[in-house]
Amino acid sequence: MAIPTMTATHHRVVATLLSPPRLAPYLRASDCNVRAALSLYQWNVDMSSAVYKMLHLLEVFLRNAMDAELRTWNATQIDPRTGRPHGPDWLLDPSRLVEWIVRRTEIDKATRRAMLAVKDSSTGPRTMTHDDVLAQMMFSTWRFLLPSKDPGRQLLWREAISLAFPNLARPVANLVQDVDGLYRLRNRIAHLEPLLPGGAVVKGHLRAARRVLEAVEPTAEQWLVSHQTVSTVVAEMPEPASEMPNGPLSEN
Repeated sequence: MAIPTMTATHHRVVATLLSPPRLAPYLRASDCNVRAALSLYQWNVDMSSAVYKMLHLLEVFLRNAMDAELRTWNATQIDPRTGRPHGPDWLLDPSRLVEWIVRRTEIDKATRRAMLAVKDSSTGPRTMTHDDVLAQMMFSTWRFLLPSKDPGRQLLWREAISLAFPNLARPVANLVQDVDGLYRLRNRIAHLEPLLPGGAVVKGHLRAARRVLEAVEPTAEQWLVSHQTVSTVVAEMPEPASEMPNGPLSEN
């Protein structure tokens, strides 16, 4: 099927369907040039896809590193109700501190999602596991397991979470700042928000992701660098509208 040529009429229809509020940031960045704004909007779609790919790798590497240390630590904690140690499956049998920091309601939500996923599995019914629940936890879990002024989080950091970052060579506050920025970026992507003003900001997030993974394992950081497409899409950002011939709400 041949790709149709986009005309000024096409641009206006698409701009209307996107809605004025959604297109407004792109129009402002493009001096009210509709064609340029739509080009910038499509770049933002491509950029969001590239960033999500980067965040996918980051989140999986990060959660698995933290999960490994939490498994070990949780198994050393005594359940006050039974007087026996908890198991390593900290989401199925969380210690009191883990349950408080991660929040019972979030664990329950993830458990329900995991139960549905297992039920709908193409391999047929099976018993739900810790890994099933782990896969359903939100990025916010890993962000808010990191230390803050809260004594409980500080304790968990010292005894468990810090071991997931054996190569951390800077203040932990910098690590928290990087993960927090990436967490907020993920929320922006999930809500289809603009990644403006553009390339410089996104490249800053890529550097943050690299720093986080380098603290976890340099090989993970190298894998991210070799597979990310953020740098390529940044280089493809449309020229600023001020460098393009246009007028108010023009198409040229």
